[in-house]
Amino acid sequence: MDTRIDLPRPPTDAEPPPFPLFASLAPVLGAGALWLLLQTPTVLAFALLGPVIAVAGLGDGRRTRRRRWRREAERWRVELGEVAQRVDVALEERREAFAAAHPGPRSVAARPPHDPHRWRRAADSPVSVVLGTGPLPSGIALEGTVPASDPAVRRLGAAQAADRLRTAAAVIDGPIVVDAREGIGIVGPRLVALALAGAVVVQVLDAVPPGAAEAIVPDDIAWDWLEALPHVVHREPGSAVRLVGDAVELTVAVAERAAGLPRECRIVVHAALDRARVGERCCRPAALSEREAIAGIETLARAADHAGFRRAGTLPTAVGLEELPAAEGGLAAVFLVADGPIELDLVRDGPHAVVGGTTGSGKSELLIAWVAAIAARRSTAEVSFLLVDFKGGASFAALHALAHCVGVMTDLDQAGALRAIESLRAELRRRERLLADQHARSIEEAVDLPRLVIVVDEFAAMLHELPDLHRLFVDLAARGRSLGVHLVLCTQRPAEAVRDALLANCGIRISLRVTDEHDAVAVTGTAAAAAIPLAARGRCIVRVSGGATRSAQAALASAEHLRALVAASAGQPRAARPWREPLPRSLPLAAVDAEGVRLGLVDRPAQQCIVPVGWRPSLDGPLLAVGGAASGRTALADLLAQQLGCQVVDREDALWDALQEPGPLVVDDLDLQLARLSEEHQSSAAHAIARRMREGHPVAVTVRRVSTAMGQLAALAEVRILLRIASRQEHVVAGGEGRLHDSTLPAGAGWLRDERIQLALPDAAAPRRAPRFVPLPRGPAAVVLGPGVRVPAALAGPSSGPGEAAGGSLVIGSVAEWEAAWGELDRLRAERPVVVLGVEERALRQVLRHAPPAPPMREAPAWVLQDGRFERIRYASSDASGVA
Repeated sequence: MDTRIDLPRPPTDAEPPPFPLFASLAPVLGAGALWLLLQTPTVLAFALLGPVIAVAGLGDGRRTRRRRWRREAERWRVELGEVAQRVDVALEERREAFAAAHPGPRSVAARPPHDPHRWRRAADSPVSVVLGTGPLPSGIALEGTVPASDPAVRRLGAAQAADRLRTAAAVIDGPIVVDAREGIGIVGPRLVALALAGAVVVQVLDAVPPGAAEAIVPDDIAWDWLEALPHVVHREPGSAVRLVGDAVELTVAVAERAAGLPRECRIVVHAALDRARVGERCCRPAALSEREAIAGIETLARAADHAGFRRAGTLPTAVGLEELPAAEGGLAAVFLVADGPIELDLVRDGPHAVVGGTTGSGKSELLIAWVAAIAARRSTAEVSFLLVDFKGGASFAALHALAHCVGVMTDLDQAGALRAIESLRAELRRRERLLADQHARSIEEAVDLPRLVIVVDEFAAMLHELPDLHRLFVDLAARGRSLGVHLVLCTQRPAEAVRDALLANCGIRISLRVTDEHDAVAVTGTAAAAAIPLAARGRCIVRVSGGATRSAQAALASAEHLRALVAASAGQPRAARPWREPLPRSLPLAAVDAEGVRLGLVDRPAQQCIVPVGWRPSLDGPLLAVGGAASGRTALADLLAQQLGCQVVDREDALWDALQEPGPLVVDDLDLQLARLSEEHQSSAAHAIARRMREGHPVAVTVRRVSTAMGQLAALAEVRILLRIASRQEHVVAGGEGRLHDSTLPAGAGWLRDERIQLALPDAAAPRRAPRFVPLPRGPAAVVLGPGVRVPAALAGPSSGPGEAAGGSLVIGSVAEWEAAWGELDRLRAERPVVVLGVEERALRQVLRHAPPAPPMREAPAWVLQDGRFERIRYASSDASGVA
């Protein structure tokens, strides 16, 4: 509808006032009459008033005319401003009318799901879409003329002002609208053309309801975001989106050149980054980013639910696993629904699968439903499952009791996970041997060999904790088909975790909702999974063997269904586990049947076995055990001493005595004993032990840590057991690998040649060796007394001092007195024993320079030197400083 507005009447120049002829002649006539009457020349002066009055009249008229023109000019300007305001209001009303009649793509995409104007188009009416904004006739006309020839109009510039106002009112920046039924082809750079085409498609789908047409979408990654449409979607090769229905048929296509557009595209849009041309009209293109288009499609899906639209193939929001049919053959399972139930077979479609999905997308429920669907119609002789959960172990709690389940690995038991993974390598070798023994090329030709499905939840977290496992899983993926081992790998970030070497063998690919388009593309080759709404738990995109992608809904296995499944499997024999039970935390000696001195059991997951292990001293060499507090170090000493028939040496003075005698040697806490000895004693003891170790005598020692004093002895130990050690550094110093350090090992658990060992418990504590003492000698003796020490009553008899007549049986003196009698003590020790009481070893060396070292003592020093060797003595003294 046109709007007419009258222009104001411009001011014009008024006619000049008439000359005041009569007013100017009156004074002249009056002056003449008076002169005639009075004959006085003076009165003729009044005649001069005529011209004065004439000039004054003319000036007053001109001033009045100018004042009136200024008033009219001001009036015109005010009225022109009011007209301009009316034009602005009319233009704004026209813009609002355009926006209401033809909203742009952003407004369409931002409509709420319950918008009442959506899908209200009449069946035979145009499908109007906005391509952009550009100049349009406003329909506003300014009526009235402005005489450009009028000098006053020219002086005021009224004609030019009116022309400018007419020009501003005639054109408006409005939407460029076309009928999409004529077919729209967009030509230009691919990204620009796709953004403009996406805006067109969103508007078209907002106009045509889901029940009125079906969408034919190019099998191109750029259009994957249309998978979430509430309309029926078909994927076909090509570059055009088509909407086909009983009352509408239209095409939206993109191409780099106009010649590449389909014939159906009668409207050709030449698009650039900031401008577009539709026929002869130019405009600023109205484009949408893919994220904006996805948001619009999500809104359409919610609007369809709100409006109650239902179509064939619409995905349900939830479906129970018990409602789906059970599949047979291979490892077929039905746990997904699209137009109907979807059957996936790991044998036929796999051999492996990858599942992507962020937290809350329904990954764990999908995996549980998949395992339950496979196990429903198969026995434990046909298939078994290894469940790996690196989210704490609760995901598969409902399946733990399933007879098909051979075990659950979690991140809470990293050592157990490593052990199980190592056993999987052995499982591959075992299956290869079985196939070779049966002359079978693959599992299909073998007998009594069930398939093994390894289901991993949070594969990326597992690789983060155990990065070396990637190589194993690549090996499993490469050889799994023929050996009957199948992988189902689930992760939040598949683009980072599942590399090409693994992905190449994953024929089944499922992507639930992900937050990053790269993760969606990495799994299914399409970004559609990134557009799945947050509330659509279990909604996924499925691609099998490189085929077309499909939207599907994962079934949910209820708690009642899983309990019934577990109960039904209870009558079947438990599936054979690919690894042995872990080592016990407590092991009786009777359970160990090994050659030589029985030590315990060794876990060999690479061979899928646990074997007893023993120590043969003559063949295996000396034994060294390193362990911290409460690690089972002392129990090992008891175990060894009990079987060797000797005592445990746990005192440094008893160690000195033991080294003087032949026979097996079992020393507990050797590092502590060496630390209590003096440097001379420590060196002598270490050399004596090393000599025994080199000579092949049965020697076993335990230490808390490998100290400096232990350096030589540790190198001689050919059998080394590393029990629980507090720090990784000490574990490495003791000779272990850093990766094997575990500060949580129970007592008796450790590593033997990098193999996990559990030591047996001794039947009873072995006896401890006590230090050796001899009684005080009877008869003549030389006595060396320390400060404050008295001669014991047991040494009775005549006595004398050093250097005096040796008539008595005792020659008694202090260190200083014996030093003063130089050589006397050496002479006397050749004929009688020398008793030393309360003298430190260093001071004793001052008077007995060539005597052998005295044995260490924890009590106050008391020795007797006889027959060329020192022995400890025990005596009673009446003095508190003596030794009791």
